[in-house]
Amino acid sequence: MHSTLLPEIEEFRQTCRRTAEKHFRPLIDQMDQRYEFPQEVRPVLAELGAYGLPYPVEIGGAGASWLAWAIAHEESARVLPAVVGHAGVNTIVAGTILDAGTEEQVQRWVPPLLRGEVTGFFAFTEPDTGSDPSMLRTRATRTTSGWRIDGHKAWITNARYADIGVVFAKDPDGDVSLFLVPNADERVSAAAPTKMLGLRGTGLADLHLDGVEVPEDHLLGTSGGQFKTLKRSMTTGKLALAAQSVGIMQAALEEAVRYARQREQQGHPIIEFQAIRHLIAEMVSRIEASRQMLYWAATCKDERGSDTIFEVSSTKLFVTQTAVDVVRMGLNVHGVYGISEDTPIERMFRDAKMYELLEGSSEVQREIVGRAVHDID
Repeated sequence: MHSTLLPEIEEFRQTCRRTAEKHFRPLIDQMDQRYEFPQEVRPVLAELGAYGLPYPVEIGGAGASWLAWAIAHEESARVLPAVVGHAGVNTIVAGTILDAGTEEQVQRWVPPLLRGEVTGFFAFTEPDTGSDPSMLRTRATRTTSGWRIDGHKAWITNARYADIGVVFAKDPDGDVSLFLVPNADERVSAAAPTKMLGLRGTGLADLHLDGVEVPEDHLLGTSGGQFKTLKRSMTTGKLALAAQSVGIMQAALEEAVRYARQREQQGHPIIEFQAIRHLIAEMVSRIEASRQMLYWAATCKDERGSDTIFEVSSTKLFVTQTAVDVVRMGLNVHGVYGISEDTPIERMFRDAKMYELLEGSSEVQREIVGRAVHDID
């Protein structure tokens, strides 16, 4: 398709694509089959700007746009979604600290997160809730020197490899508070990697916090009243998943076209058959619609910051659902070979389905968008 992006943004896309091909493609089996995250790839992600592209230079970012950041995630996920999924969490954690933290907390933690020098985790989800803060069971109680945190977090990306994380807990008044928690604390324990359908190798696991004690300066902002911070932080996560879903769709299209050109039936490549061409045409139209919606949401975030819950949630809803449909079409182009683990399209289908459920399922996004349309708080 002809690009409508500014020349410098399109040039950035091509740079991201070349970098991802060179550095990420050799890592597919390591992450998908062995559940291992290659730590040596962190400087590459930092160079791409996958961690901190849209944040100010003074705090370790590049001072670029959320649109450029979305494109970096799109192009990285075209090759290996799981590797850039790790980076997106750093962006979320840094943004949360920037939003709720003190100047001292920002200066101490945000620059190394945005440069990829440390790895972050974002711990809201628990076994009983993934989006409703009223259901949180993790508790924070005051001590003479700070806070004691007890709880069980679930589905935490980077849990097994992280250095520092943001933990959501209820304080003694029942309000949601945020805490910086070092992963090296012996009272923070990560379970074995969660065996997942897709996006493997991100260190995703449950976290157990058993009497973790943190000093007062590890409380982000003030005690209580941090639900709005959660909603703002999650807009970044949803934008990342939408961007990565577009990348997966693009990869599925390219793989479907490649296969249709080389696979023959009755002496002809199957791409010459109308049914196959129509499947591919449907893939193209849905990818372009998703890409434009993604760029619209990213541009809104550039213009209005985190006040984009409607735009990002509606984009996450549409794009991640469309990705499952598009990759399934690509799989169908392969016929029975599409369900073989020897074909890239099989992994793409597993990865695409993950995005439909993470950072709030499609049902949750529908509720957010529906409430926004009807102006319900």
